[in-house]
Amino acid sequence: MTVAVAIVVYADRPSTRHGIARSLRGAPGIGRVECAATAEELVRGYIRSPADVVLVAVRPDEPTGPAAAAALLSVAPGASVIMFGSFSTASAAPSAMVPGIGGFLRKYEGLYPEPALAAVPPDAERPRLSERELQILWGMAQGKRNIQIGADLALSEDSVKTHCKRIFRKLGVHDRAEAVAIGFRAGFLS
Repeated sequence: MTVAVAIVVYADRPSTRHGIARSLRGAPGIGRVECAATAEELVRGYIRSPADVVLVAVRPDEPTGPAAAAALLSVAPGASVIMFGSFSTASAAPSAMVPGIGGFLRKYEGLYPEPALAAVPPDAERPRLSERELQILWGMAQGKRNIQIGADLALSEDSVKTHCKRIFRKLGVHDRAEAVAIGFRAGFLS
């Protein structure tokens, strides 16, 4: 029996909060995914229904993320809190920012783009992808291998490879990383 992990995502920016939550929902092993926009909302929600993991967004020179993590850990010292943010934030020794956090994940470009960085091209410039191609591109964005994507979509691995080649051709890219990056920029994965 597979255990589904409950996750709470805290971020003061809606695009970050909902982008991460959207990426997690439906992923294997992930059960409940909730969002919190304020420290109070995070603490109240966690007390009402504790999560297995709490992801807290941290931005340079912004105290809201560390303050939310500290507030949660003050009432639930056993909470598994993991902070995430940019490379410059990661280099600031996150454990010194908030004692008791379980770790830090560095943001990779395109993982949860902010609106200013992810301009959506006009429809006339945007390549057309079929529903199946969008499903496969979403699988790529989740880091799944072709065989995993095929199992999720009831397709053979060869069919997934064929769809990948079409996606690469339509997007004008050479590999999965480029396809996912273009997918976010074009608004296919937001």
